[in-house]
Order: sequence, then structure tokens, then C-alpha cells
Amino acid sequence: MVKDVFTTYEVAQYCKVTITTVVNWIKDGSLAAYKTKGGHRRIKKSDFEEFLRQHNMPVSFQQKVLIVDDDYSIQTGLRKLFEGDNYEVEVASNGFEAGIMVKEFMPSVVMLDLIMPEFDGFAVCELIKKHKELKYIKVIVLTGFPSQENIARAKKAGADRCFAKPIENKEILEAVNSLIKS
Repeated sequence: MVKDVFTTYEVAQYCKVTITTVVNWIKDGSLAAYKTKGGHRRIKKSDFEEFLRQHNMPVSFQQKVLIVDDDYSIQTGLRKLFEGDNYEVEVASNGFEAGIMVKEFMPSVVMLDLIMPEFDGFAVCELIKKHKELKYIKVIVLTGFPSQENIARAKKAGADRCFAKPIENKEILEAVNSLIKS
């Protein structure tokens, strides 16, 4: 799924810079943008592509998904699902790896298992949602332990959606696409 209009956050995520940097590009006229009625800046895809070309930056608007799960079969299945739907995908096997990769890869969505060795999914979710530059990343929890307590704790940590394993591929893609559009 490719968008026609981008937020300053999405441009920052793509260029691996801060939102402040993007706002400065807009203010100095380097990047064309307009304001919504609510005062939010938006960048048309064509203007963003032109900016990228002028600055010799790669132009590829695939959405990024980070899969965080210690189960290899889940990793493989989700990777195939998202790559088949034209997403750029990275995988982390534990929460510690996820903490590093989320900052380097800057995904649009994190598919997150809760119960993992070392650094669990609750802590990963909290890290993402409390960090100024990461808090806009959508977090979808996929758990094999969907107790009311775990779901409540995941939502308190900032999870945008929570699902029990197993789940239908169609439902996963619908959730991801819905969150990316929002």
C-alpha cells in the first residue's frame, strides 16, 4: 500500500531524521507542504519524491513491518505474508533485538509477541510508546497467552491492537492496513 500524502512523522521516519528536521525543510522551502484545517503539515507524494531526487535519496515507499517473535515458524509465516503484500520486513527474535532494530529500521508497524526471553513484549511496547521519535509506530500484539491480564497490560503499555494466536492472515493485513491509514 502506497500513500498519496505523508505526515511530517512519516517523512522523518523515511529519511531517518527528526520531525523537527522535516519542519525546518518545510520552513526553508526545501520541501513543499500544506497545512490541514487542524494546522497539521502534509506533504504530497509527488513533492516528497521531488525532494528525495533533488537530494540524491532513494525513492521507495514500501511500508515497513518489524516482526518480533521468538517462534521461528511465526517469523517465517508473517514474513511471507507481508513480503507477499509488498511490505519491507525485518525480524527480531527477542525484545532486546527489537529495541535496537526499531530505532534502526523505523517500521510503520511492529508485530509483537508478549512472552519472550530476556526483554518481553510489554517492555518493548513501553519503549516504543514512551520514546518521542518512536511513539507513532503502531504496535500490534500477537500472543499465545491472551489472558485478560496480559491484554490489559499490553494496552496499558501502548499496544494499538491485540490478537490471540492463531489468527487469520486476512485479519492481520486488515489490522495493519487500517492502522497505517489512521
